[in-house]
Amino acid sequence: MPSAYKPISCALHSALELAAMRRRPMRLHMADGSWQDGIILDVWTAQGREWLRLRRPEGDVEIDLAHIQQVQENTAS
Repeated sequence: MPSAYKPISCALHSALELAAMRRRPMRLHMADGSWQDGIILDVWTAQGREWLRLRRPEGDVEIDLAHIQQVQENTAS
């Protein structure tokens, strides 16, 4: 049985929205331990979940916010 959807915290959601407005390079720490680097273009709700679009050098990707544990500015870019 699939686990129930758990929305992210309001603080993390606000940080992601602010990052999308500022268009600065960001690092996203994912629940699987990986990192995703890019520029957050948009944050939205669809299909009962929250999503973001991340611009990466290899192309844009859509990420379910429930898979993000932490966000930080990427100062290496």
